[in-house]
Amino acid sequence: MMTKIKMQAMDAVIGIHREMKKANEPDWEQRRYEIAKEMFLGFKNTLRPYKEDAKEAVEIADMLIAELKKEKS
Repeated sequence: MMTKIKMQAMDAVIGIHREMKKANEPDWEQRRYEIAKEMFLGFKNTLRPYKEDAKEAVEIADMLIAELKKEKS
């Protein structure tokens, strides 16, 4: 039988492991924003309305992230 202290220590180790695992994963929302922003800025010389540029930038970011996630799997 495990003592309360041993159980708390084990829970702490499990929690630390989870946090370390999260820290090693990319922040996909941040990456999505960065990619979309760069794409949007690249469209600034087009004659399209900004709303269309923004939609296309996000679509491209989503496609790129989907491909990046596939390679990791």
